[in-house]
Amino acid sequence: MKNLLPLKNDFVFKQLFGTDTEILIDLINCVLKLPEEEKIVAVKIKNPMIMAEEVDRKYVILDVRAKDEAGLEYDIEMQVRRYEHYPQRALYYLCKMYAGQLKSGDDYTKLLPVIGIHFLDYRWFPDHGDFHYHFCLRDARYPELRLADDLSLHIFELPAIENQMKKVEEEKMKKEAEENHRDIVKDGLMEWLHFFNHAHEEKEETMKQHYTNPMIHKAFQGLTELSADEIARDLAERREKALKDEAMFLAEAMDKGIKQGIKQGIKQGTEQGAKQGSEDKARQVAELLLSMGDPVEKIAKVTGLAVDEVRKLDKQHRKSAESPS
Repeated sequence: MKNLLPLKNDFVFKQLFGTDTEILIDLINCVLKLPEEEKIVAVKIKNPMIMAEEVDRKYVILDVRAKDEAGLEYDIEMQVRRYEHYPQRALYYLCKMYAGQLKSGDDYTKLLPVIGIHFLDYRWFPDHGDFHYHFCLRDARYPELRLADDLSLHIFELPAIENQMKKVEEEKMKKEAEENHRDIVKDGLMEWLHFFNHAHEEKEETMKQHYTNPMIHKAFQGLTELSADEIARDLAERREKALKDEAMFLAEAMDKGIKQGIKQGIKQGTEQGAKQGSEDKARQVAELLLSMGDPVEKIAKVTGLAVDEVRKLDKQHRKSAESPS
């Protein structure tokens, strides 16, 4: 039997959680830690389809967008690559979802909370020892005061989970040194996070040992079936290649001074970096900068492309960003 596909591949993540509302509901409930009487019981997935051509497009975000029975909306993402302007992009899409609830003339009272749940396969806050960060609208001097609960973002740094798990295991071994105990992570959220990091390594026997949550066992079965599907495996491998190509391009851009020139706003550095690339490379740089939200005129100066050509790329970028993923 072939190895299981990695759940940290955003195509695999969306394919699994975007088609099974039971496991998606359980994941959301574990993140929000709601009281039993307030737990979500139903969701509708707003973007279940993945177009084959999206898999090869490097800057497309394969997220899962859902709405629960109360009308609250969720954006669930698995992030495997580090974006320079990740916070701005995350806020932009959450605000876009929030504003998109209203039609022209609608009352503001119709607005309902939007919650982001993002799993990062890298450290965004490397100087902090935690792995879970929850951002919302609070007063700076009086953090107990919330302006509203309408926008919030949960960020989980998956690499930091391993350190936390080691601490949990060390404490467990100290308390239960003389007892035979199974290696079980009892917290529902921690089980999911551990599963994200190790799903591709698990077997039937280790699943029974590591997890008590039946929804994680269901997710494992779904992942097993998905991994046996040759078409799905091919798409997952294409997705992984597209992301690696993007990472390679960014590394090359940094080596040539393009990225550093843009970051520092130094015209000379950005122009020299852009000239080192071909016309195709210049278009790739323009697409990257458009995804970061840079203005058309600035991108034209950086890449050497004509303003009209950048506008055309911008139009294509906006069209693809607004289409369901």
